[in-house]
Amino acid sequence: MIQTITRRGLRLTLCLMALLIFAVPALAGEDSEIPTVSEQVLGLEAMCAENADAIAARQAEKSLFERLGGEKGIREFVTEIVAQHDKNPDFERFMGDVDQAALIDGVTDFVVAGTGGGGSYEGRDMPDAHKHLKLTNADFLSAGSDVMKAGKKLGVGENEVQEFICVLVSLRAATVVDEDKVVQ
Repeated sequence: MIQTITRRGLRLTLCLMALLIFAVPALAGEDSEIPTVSEQVLGLEAMCAENADAIAARQAEKSLFERLGGEKGIREFVTEIVAQHDKNPDFERFMGDVDQAALIDGVTDFVVAGTGGGGSYEGRDMPDAHKHLKLTNADFLSAGSDVMKAGKKLGVGENEVQEFICVLVSLRAATVVDEDKVVQ
C-alpha cells in the first residue's frame, strides 16, 4: 500500500512539475498570477526533498544507472537532451559553438559516474564548466523541460526522469550564476 501511494505521489509531483513549467504560463490570463521563475525552482527543490526517501529506496533496489539502461541508455538519453537543447531557442546563444560530440561524451561520463555506473569523471567541475554560460534560473527550468521532452521521446520512466531532474536540482547552485536575471 505504501509503495502504491508513493508511486501515485511521484506521478502527481511530476504532473505538477510539468504544469509549473509548461501549462501555467500558457493558460494564465492577464489577471492570473503565474509562479515566478524563482517560485518554480523552489517548487522543484521541494519536490526533490519530499521524494528523497522514495528516490533512495529505488536507488537501494536498483541504481539509476541500471534503470536508465547502463552506459548505452545514458548516452542515448544525454544525446537526446543535447538535441533538445540544440532546438531550444532559449539556448541559441551558446549551443551554436558547442562541440556536441565532446559535450555528449563528457555529460555521459559524468552521469555514468554519478548514477552508480562506476568509472570516473575527468572533466571540469560544475562551476568551471558552466560559468561562461551565465545561466539563469529560467535557463535551468528550460533545461529541465528539455530533459522531460527527451525522456518522453525515449520512453524513459517517470521515476527515472524525476531522479535525473533531482540530480540537476542538486547541482543548480553550482551552475546558475544569476538566479533572477532573464537573458533576452
